[in-house]
This record gives sequence, structure tokens and C-alpha cells, in this order.
Amino acid sequence: MAGWRRGVLWVVAVAAGLTCVGLALLLWLKDLNTAGTVAGLAADTLTLVMTVFAVRGLLQSGQPATNGITASGEGAVAAGGSIGRAVTGNNSQLSGPAPTPMSGSAAPMGPVEASGSKSVSAGGSIGEAVTGDGNSA
Repeated sequence: MAGWRRGVLWVVAVAAGLTCVGLALLLWLKDLNTAGTVAGLAADTLTLVMTVFAVRGLLQSGQPATNGITASGEGAVAAGGSIGRAVTGNNSQLSGPAPTPMSGSAAPMGPVEASGSKSVSAGGSIGEAVTGDGNSA
């Protein structure tokens, strides 16, 4: 954890610690009326903060998770890993096994996006991409 979140965590921890010490002193001094008021205020504040976090979590859980792999357009192909053979053209006649893609990292280093008609994109290597119409091999 870094940045402003770490600072917020420290502020909350110090405030909670001081509240506990203050309540212990009030109980030790036998001022039960004030101790009860302070404990009630602390509990109400904590309940309000937890309600805000719960509502925020519920609102964010409805959003779809994106993995950075998108393909848009007619015949577009996008893969997070390697592709042996991608054929996006019409009326293509290919024979033989698909070439083996080169080995590389298992996960893409960034977003993988193929946009446009018959486009091909991969997070790894592409052995063969046939994107035209009427190809034969």
C-alpha cells in the first residue's frame, strides 16, 4: 500500500488508538456517563464509515471487469496469448497444420486490441495471420 491510502490508514489507526486510550481513562476515572457517550459516538461514526464503504463496494461490483483484451469489427481476432493461425478472410482454403507460435510470456504486457475489419492482435506471437479473401495455400 502506498500513497495517500497509507496516510489515511495511519490517521485511522491513530484515531482508533486514541479513542481506546481515552475510553480506558474515562472508565478508570469512573466517569461512566461520559465514557458511554464517547463510546456511542465512536460506534455511530464507525457504522457510518462502514456503510459508506459497503455502498461503494456494491456500486463498483456491478461494473464489468476488463482484462484489456478486446476485438471489435467484422472478423477481428484478439488473444491474450499466442496465436498459431488466425484466418479472417472469406473463402480461404488452407491446408496443413497451423504454425507453432514462438514461445514467450504467458500474459500480455499491456492491452491487446484488434479493431477494424479482419484485424488480428495477440499478447504473444502470431504464427500465421490470413486476413484476405479467397486465399489458398
